[in-house]
Amino acid sequence: MVGVGFDIKKRLPDNGYGLCTGTGRPDRPNPKEPPKDSEGVAPLTDFLHDLFQGVAGKTIADDPVTFGDLWRNGRDECAERDIDLVLMTTNATRGVSHRFPFLEGQWGPLYVNEKEFSQLFPPKVAEWMKKHKGPKAGGVVAGSEFFRLPAPADLPILLGARMSLSFPFLLSAVPLYAPTYTKGEKAKLRKCWFSDGGITSNFPIHFFDGPLPSRPTFGINLVSASVDVMEKAAPAGGLEAGRSQDSAKKDPWQNVWMPTTNSSGVQDVARFNDIKDGSVIDFFMMLFDTARNWGDTELMAMPGYRDRIVHVSLAEDEAGLNLNMPADIIAALGDRGECAGKLLAARFDPHPGVDPKTPQKFIRLTWDNHRWVRYRSLMAAFEDLARRFQSRFDGTPQKGKPRTYAQLLARRPSSKPQSYPFGDKAQREFAAKVTAAFLDFVKRSFDKDRSFDRGESSRQGRSPRPKPKLRIMPLGSNDPREERFF
Repeated sequence: MVGVGFDIKKRLPDNGYGLCTGTGRPDRPNPKEPPKDSEGVAPLTDFLHDLFQGVAGKTIADDPVTFGDLWRNGRDECAERDIDLVLMTTNATRGVSHRFPFLEGQWGPLYVNEKEFSQLFPPKVAEWMKKHKGPKAGGVVAGSEFFRLPAPADLPILLGARMSLSFPFLLSAVPLYAPTYTKGEKAKLRKCWFSDGGITSNFPIHFFDGPLPSRPTFGINLVSASVDVMEKAAPAGGLEAGRSQDSAKKDPWQNVWMPTTNSSGVQDVARFNDIKDGSVIDFFMMLFDTARNWGDTELMAMPGYRDRIVHVSLAEDEAGLNLNMPADIIAALGDRGECAGKLLAARFDPHPGVDPKTPQKFIRLTWDNHRWVRYRSLMAAFEDLARRFQSRFDGTPQKGKPRTYAQLLARRPSSKPQSYPFGDKAQREFAAKVTAAFLDFVKRSFDKDRSFDRGESSRQGRSPRPKPKLRIMPLGSNDPREERFF
């Protein structure tokens, strides 16, 4: 126990707070071949590098595959993209998330320590990063051992994958450096530890969403075999908790399910976290799980979200941290994945037919049904926002009280406040005209009988439930395609 305590206190921090770095020694004799252990298996990072290069028709001696390679127009960040790969990582030091490939944003530039980086990534990737380093930021003190992250198009996808899956305490966190600003002094770099993206969002199905979907997007949710919902079991019978592996060998469909009606699916994500024998550890793990997953869990229950998520159940000895699974379990998981793919493909087929899980039933939750639910849900949320905007904007001016929003909009250009002024007279007139038209539209359009959300049931015109709420939130990325719609 003394030795374990020493390892945790001393060696774990020295190794980036992880049991393993995920890569081989940087001084290996042949950098053109991925390193392998005694059983011929490459470390995780080197395995991923070899895999990505192979899929792209390259070798590990070639330049690494970058995010720009996936886009249609290479380095044009604003153009439409052939493959829009987005990955999330967590800046644990600053308590925020970052999205690949647009890591830099409101939190400032990010720098790499060359020596530290070379211990976590293959030599060719480290060389590429330094060769394509970004320009130094003004007013930042950075030694010769530091260089700024390359432009988003030049970032290797291996970097995104590795930083996104830095499972706490298993894989070393990745250190990057951000400037800290002090009044009257040049900014100095401080180390930021980047860990698993799942810490801040473990199921980011919202990444590629628009107000109205133009194409289907899907999610695969891995859940415990102990989760018991109405639509989980196959028609032949229920599934005993903890026995998903044995059941999958006979019928993998028992471990794969999606909602089949508009009103079902909420309970699929309303799980119960158990505390075994009053365990204090289980209680704190339950709190940790809730803290990092509550947002994703609530979103998964929303209409227009839950009907595009396929759930796959796993036993305690499957996936997760079971890194040494036998071949039969891996094959069973593959069978479940194949069933999940078939179910998603059938649901969103342009000409849907019978459900592949229950061939005696036709698919009801089609792509058109999904689009209609999204429209109904969005318009109910927009109506709520519009009504609240109108009620706050309108108001009678009162002496001694703060100005109304109408008075703020109508003030002279020279009047305070002076922050974020309109560019010119034409923009001021545009703002006043559009605001007045919007307020008039709200007053004329909505009342008790004219509403997207009427009555107490769907037959009376009620919108899908849970009802969404439109709210302002940061973009979470400095992607120029997110910054402006036009």
